[in-house]
Formats: sequence, C-alpha cells, structure tokens
Amino acid sequence: MATVPVISEAEPTARAADSIVEVWPRAWGSRYLTGLVLFGAYLGLNSYINIIRNSHIPVWKPFLWEMSSVLVIGMLVPLVVRFEDRFRIDSKARLRVLLAHLAGATVFSVTHVIGIVVLRKFVYVLVGEHYNFGNVLVEGFFEWQRDVISYGIVLSCVVALREYRKRRARELRAAQLQAELSEARLRHLTAQIEPHFLFNSLNAISNRMHEDVTAADRMISQLSDLLRAAYQGDHEVIVPLERELGWLRSYAAMMAERFRGQLVFDIDIEPGMEMLKVPRLLLQPIVENALRHGLTDGHGCVKVDVRRDGSRLKYRVSDDGSGFPDPPIMRGTGISNISRRLELLFPGDHTLEFGTRQPRGAEVTVSFPVNA
Repeated sequence: MATVPVISEAEPTARAADSIVEVWPRAWGSRYLTGLVLFGAYLGLNSYINIIRNSHIPVWKPFLWEMSSVLVIGMLVPLVVRFEDRFRIDSKARLRVLLAHLAGATVFSVTHVIGIVVLRKFVYVLVGEHYNFGNVLVEGFFEWQRDVISYGIVLSCVVALREYRKRRARELRAAQLQAELSEARLRHLTAQIEPHFLFNSLNAISNRMHEDVTAADRMISQLSDLLRAAYQGDHEVIVPLERELGWLRSYAAMMAERFRGQLVFDIDIEPGMEMLKVPRLLLQPIVENALRHGLTDGHGCVKVDVRRDGSRLKYRVSDDGSGFPDPPIMRGTGISNISRRLELLFPGDHTLEFGTRQPRGAEVTVSFPVNA
C-alpha cells in the first residue's frame, strides 16, 4: 500500500490546519453573541455595584457603558484575528509584524472608542438624555491603554489556539501514519503466508504424484480453487469468519486427499458467527503446523473449535499426534507470522498459547476481541 499519495494530500491543508481564520466563521453565531451579551451584563453589574456605593445613578447606565464596550470589541475581534493571520506573531519578520500590530492596536482602540460613543449617544437620545464622553485626550488615553491590553489578550488567544491546533494536527497525522504503517505491515505479513502455503502445497502434490496421479490431479484442482479465492481478496486483512472457514475447509480437503484415508479433520463452529470479522488466513498456518510437526506421517485427527466468549473469539486447534517436543521447536514462518499479526491487530489484547492435549497430542489456542 503506497503511503506517498496520502502524505501529499495533507500538504495543501497545512495552512488551514493552523489558521484560525478558516474556523472562525463556525464560531460566529448566536452562541458568540450570547456570550458577549452575558459578559457585558456581568461587567455592567459589577460596575453598577461599584458606582452605587458612592452615588445614586440609574441602573441602566453602567450596563449600557459596559455592554456597548464589550459588543464593539466583540465585533472587532474577527478583524483582529484576520489581521493577525496576515501579520503572524511567530513570523520571522519581527520588526515588520511589531509595527503592524502597534498600528493595528491603535486602529482597534480608535474604532472601539468611536463605536461606544455612537452606541451610547444613540441610547441616551432614546431616553431623552445627553451623553458626554468627557475630555477626549484623557478619556481617549484611558480607553487606549485598556484596548491595548484587550488587543494583546486577543492575539495571545489566537496564537495559543493556533499552536494547539498545530499540535493536534501533528498528533493526528502521526496516528494516521502509524495506522498506515501498521496496515502495510499487516498486508505484507498476510501476503507472506500465501507463498509459504503454496510451496508446501506443491511439495505435497509432488509427493502424491508418485503414489496416485489421479489424486494429485484432484489436489491441483483444489489448490487452484484456493489460490483463486485467496487472490480475490488479497487486499483484505479482515474477512468474515465464513470466508476464513471456507478457505480452511478447502485446505483440509486437499490435505485429506494427500493422506487419503489416514487423516481426519473435524471443524466445529458455534452457529450464528459466520459474519464475524476475523484476521484473514489465521487458522490455516496453525493447522499446517499441526500436520508438519504433530502428524508427520499423516495419520490422525486434527480438530478445530471456534467459540465465542462474550466479546472475544477463541480458536482451538488440536491434534492427537506426537505433541510438542521437549525442548519445544522454534517457531516457523507460519506461527511467527501469526504472532506478529496478532500484535499489530490487537496489541496487548490477544493470546497465542501452546499446550498438551490429553491423553496425547498438541493444542494451540488463539483468542482476540471481535465485534458483530
């Protein structure tokens, strides 16, 4: 599976991933305006409480003063966000960016002052009063120093949010690459089974050819059907249990032909589990291992049990052969392949156990989580 196309698709979105402008329209709406109103009301209430300690003043005036200020700043915040996206704080042209934001803060303050004066005068006219802003220089400076702080807070929030989104995007990308790598490794490991199986099958057919040409011909036909079924789904790592068991039964039929009249297969599956999703080509290497190391002469019985225990599926493959040697044999291609695939698919949540069957023989048990 090629990962290069996937990586290239992510490159055009790099700017969008760390741009607040791209997501700002989604934040602009009733919730944003409601938040501004509630914040202005909170400030107005506090302002009113402070004022009535020393003088008698209508309750609506502190609310108007604070609400008008918050609403105007709230309307200017999207423009500050867009301006910062044009002159980013983390840009290398630091002097240029600093001068741009000093000018931006001044324009922000002037616009804020004009906005609140217009709103307050309009409301005052509606109630038949006159609003006096006071000394323009003194009041203007007072609002300017507060606006510079507000402007800096907005910039800080924008930078912090962008850094969070960039970090989150990197984490998601790393997780995506890890998933792609794991899937590629799974497909590679699954593909390893087929050449290994094909080599052993051809060797079995070759041996049978010297004993019974007709039986060998039937084995070739069965092998052809198996390979056709395998390559029809060679891109899949997870398949329905029904397909996995179909492959196993075909393999069992071919091996029974190889040891005609000497080998017995017993496949027992709990009903109603045919559509459960399971790892592809997991059972066949275990059965093949039982034939190669347990029933070396082809005499005996191989039993496959498939059971579900809650959210887990359990395979048990047993034979009545010679059992595991002491010391145990090293794991071959098939068993090592199964172990690595289980670790990739179900890290830390699977079992692969080897035991002795009573009164004689060997037993391999595999369990892993499964969903309907």
